[in-house]
Amino acid sequence: MLHRRRNDGQSVTPGDTFIQSIRYILCIDMVDDTNAPPRASADPDALRALLSIARLGTVAAAAAALGRTQPSISARLAGLERAWGTRLFYRRARGMEPTPEGRRLLPLATAALEALAAVERAAGRPVAPPAEVRIGAGAALGRTVVPGALRALLARHPGTSIRVLEGGSARLLEAVRSGEIDVAFVTRVAGSALPDGLEATPIGRSPVDLLVPASADGPRRRRQRSRELAGRPLVLLHAGSAFRRHVEAALAAAGAPARPTVEVGSFSLVRRYVAAGLGVAPVPAVAFGSGALPDVRRVRLVDVPEVIYERVVRAGTPLPEIARDLLPRI
Repeated sequence: MLHRRRNDGQSVTPGDTFIQSIRYILCIDMVDDTNAPPRASADPDALRALLSIARLGTVAAAAAALGRTQPSISARLAGLERAWGTRLFYRRARGMEPTPEGRRLLPLATAALEALAAVERAAGRPVAPPAEVRIGAGAALGRTVVPGALRALLARHPGTSIRVLEGGSARLLEAVRSGEIDVAFVTRVAGSALPDGLEATPIGRSPVDLLVPASADGPRRRRQRSRELAGRPLVLLHAGSAFRRHVEAALAAAGAPARPTVEVGSFSLVRRYVAAGLGVAPVPAVAFGSGALPDVRRVRLVDVPEVIYERVVRAGTPLPEIARDLLPRI
């Protein structure tokens, strides 16, 4: 690690420099006087208390939102006012109102917390609160597997806050890499490279079915080959989705290039448009569970390779405890 020297000869690390920068932004006195009595500083919890009081209007509401007691929030606010030598709020009968000085500091406090979160993401530390799970899931697993796993997780950890980001594999991988989410459950596409800094673990496979309108004429077959789709109207996910690329490669290899009649953004819409008679649709079997579907029939595409699903996390980054408890359930 690089170090530089202060005027008094003591070593200063990049972390010290960052903290000094944040204190400078927040107008905290940075006089280097080792003989002076210690002064309270703007720790992240104090800044969150400041912003919550300003947003919600009372100490009680801020305490409830942050999961803290009212005395602890009041103490943090008082500590900031002592440290900065200024009054931050007017105490009025209807609640707390920021003073002009307090109002000036609010956007700077927000910027300081965002900068700290960025540093922790860059350092590989999970930044989700202890009782929060942040995951990403694609269209197939997000319909059936993930909801059941989250239900079991909530039964084991009541009060947990769950944030689910939906999207294609590329979007979810970038969200993991940037620290927006802790883990993503995505479709693997053969030949695609995983972005640097991420690691993937296979978690399962799914065969591919063909959705056919329930009212379709002809024999009710249970198995079919993909070359028989040549010339038939297709309902497919939007271009660029990992499953769409998987299907396109399989159909091209079978001599039946995919030319969609309708493109939609979710498997729920795929099913709806097939049921309306607009075409047939290859889908991962896992997207619709194992039960019968009243409005469509399912036919197994026997020569389309199974879809492989993976769990992706940041390499070398520890997951929050609750997120780790979710992994065996998916």
